[in-house]
Amino acid sequence: MRILMTTWEYPPDKVGGVASHVADLSKALVKMGHDIHILIPGTEKKEELYDKGITMHRMEPIHNVTDMTTWSTAIAHRMEKEAIKLHKQQKFDIVHTHDWMMVPAGTGIKKLLNVPLVFTIHSTEHGRSGVHDPYTKMINDLEWYGTYEANNVITVGKDFCREVQSLFRVPDDKIHYVPNGVELEKFDSPKLNAKREDFVGDWEKMVLFCGRMTYVKGVHNLIEAMPSIVREHPDTKFVLAGKGPDLENYRGRVKSMGIAEKTLFPGYVDDDTLVALYRMADLTVAPSLYEPFGIVALEAAAARRPTIGSYIGGLKETIVHEHTGLHTWAGNSGSIADQVNRMLWDGSWRNWLGENGRRYVEDNFMWNKIAYWTTGIYGKTLGIW
Repeated sequence: MRILMTTWEYPPDKVGGVASHVADLSKALVKMGHDIHILIPGTEKKEELYDKGITMHRMEPIHNVTDMTTWSTAIAHRMEKEAIKLHKQQKFDIVHTHDWMMVPAGTGIKKLLNVPLVFTIHSTEHGRSGVHDPYTKMINDLEWYGTYEANNVITVGKDFCREVQSLFRVPDDKIHYVPNGVELEKFDSPKLNAKREDFVGDWEKMVLFCGRMTYVKGVHNLIEAMPSIVREHPDTKFVLAGKGPDLENYRGRVKSMGIAEKTLFPGYVDDDTLVALYRMADLTVAPSLYEPFGIVALEAAAARRPTIGSYIGGLKETIVHEHTGLHTWAGNSGSIADQVNRMLWDGSWRNWLGENGRRYVEDNFMWNKIAYWTTGIYGKTLGIW
């Protein structure tokens, strides 16, 4: 098949998990023999790049736009023009669009080229922040419109599938659960891109958080749990990697609590450094209040490290309690402290959980399987099978 994807982020330009998802899925689809073209917003100028069977078409950047809903409409016009040009050269079989910001582009291309649309929805505005004003309602409406116009809808989590179906009234035969995956090779390199001593002392245990510094990721609950953990395990250091609107608030909070020397905020880290952190950490914490999938737990498991995560959404699937990691009650700092303390006491148990996690990833979350399932949805969409 010749597949056109639209995405608002793609490596090396990453904000969340969509970039890695699209890149890794595309690589796996190419290995199956598919021809993949990706339309991506540009950062400097319009250009075409080719990498291992994937052709990337970066659009000219859009400046002086004050909100993302306006930006999504503006970039859609550029993507539509490029799609028409490419379709004339050789026809696409299907367009696959990712996330609400690409709904105007995906639906527009579907109608202009008269090709079917598959829409992967990675999260909802209702879950991220709630629908409480005209701006968030517009995002919610775009998400609904994407599920309405798409011939088939893909969700990345089982609980999340039910959420999307309930919110947008998607028919049973139109919505599908296909999980994210993990590229194991990058977790097995003998060379690390960072040194443990750059983050913690050799006498310290490392507790890692990685993700957006926002309320929905539950970082504030982890911070509230830290004093109890440090009292029981004074040799603990917390490395909170990522950037976001609440980063400075969190820095101020740990300072006011008197635990700044036990906490490190390295900010944004690149993929290689992130892999190194997973491998160097004693455990990872994912205290999210909303999590459609929970890729952090799988990435830690790929590095043979356990995760302690909230019993919500996709983290119910990516963590098997007391087998690959531990669950906590979402939003409960006491629950976080209890489970972190419990895991820090026993290094052998942590290693056992980590090895189980690695096998769990190998059995259930490999990209070759995910590409196979996705191709099945393409075939259903096209009426091939």
